[in-house]
Amino acid sequence: MFSVKPMKSPLAKVVEAPIHGPTIEVHLADTSYLPRGEKMRKPTHCVLTPKYATLAERIHRLPVYDDDVWILSFPKCGTTWTQEMVWLISHDLDYKTASEVNLLDRSIFLEFSAFVLNFPGDTIEEVENATRPRHIQCHLPIALLPRQIWTVRPKLIYCARNPKDATISYYHHHRHIHGYQGSLQEFLDGILADQVLFGPQIPHTLDFWNIRREMNILFLHFEEMKTSMDAVLRRVCKYFNKTYTDEQLAQLANHLSFDVMKNNKSANNSCVLELVESLSGKKVENFQFMRKGKIGSHSEELTEEYIRKLDEYTQHHLAESDFRFK
Repeated sequence: MFSVKPMKSPLAKVVEAPIHGPTIEVHLADTSYLPRGEKMRKPTHCVLTPKYATLAERIHRLPVYDDDVWILSFPKCGTTWTQEMVWLISHDLDYKTASEVNLLDRSIFLEFSAFVLNFPGDTIEEVENATRPRHIQCHLPIALLPRQIWTVRPKLIYCARNPKDATISYYHHHRHIHGYQGSLQEFLDGILADQVLFGPQIPHTLDFWNIRREMNILFLHFEEMKTSMDAVLRRVCKYFNKTYTDEQLAQLANHLSFDVMKNNKSANNSCVLELVESLSGKKVENFQFMRKGKIGSHSEELTEEYIRKLDEYTQHHLAESDFRFK
């Protein structure tokens, strides 16, 4: 079902991180059952770990239900933000439960235990046993999602983000959460060469864009959530057949604002930092999971050379697509 290629290049070794160890390319061998989409595309592979490869079949065979809600994205593209928004809208704005039950328990990260070394639990089993309707977060590309998704057709929400901002955010995440010790330049080279965990980003996004109509995917952009949250909330409400007053939507928009979210212990993934500290035995210094949440933050840290390289990399992948990042 899957073919696996060890990543042995010097650059792949440099961008490894202690939390996940060595990396491999995982390819789906038989793509015939996947939705065709608007254009013929070969679904992208994914950079993952040998540990993931031992669990890939379990994820492939995972039972899927029509009332599932899947929040899909490349890392650092507004995933946490989207999870909290979608959970609240679909659960009648139940702020009480949202404050009492951590977001990671309300919206389970399917493959988390499949790439984190020495993880003390089983997030695949958590998804299997979760109370329905299940909310499931996932960074996997379409080729590696459970096969039943394409026949059961649950709700799928995808969030995209400009690759330059996503890349700089992922670098800080990789350094502080994954324990990456290399330089920013090496990390950027790894992104451009598709050597970093969960990469490549742009084909990941394009694969979901290509099937958005066929699979009724709610396709969101991080940048729209920053600049036009009211319009985004109304789109999500329509997708879930929910109706709320203007006052309720204004309250929700405030709840989802960056300054409120980053201080909300139930939704800001601070428990991930605590888990990483317990696994590594080291304190995570000067870092919050929700770091800046800005549009254009890459310009503060990327050189003109790497901005140009990332632009060229993006344009190359978008050459035959009508999709554009915001």
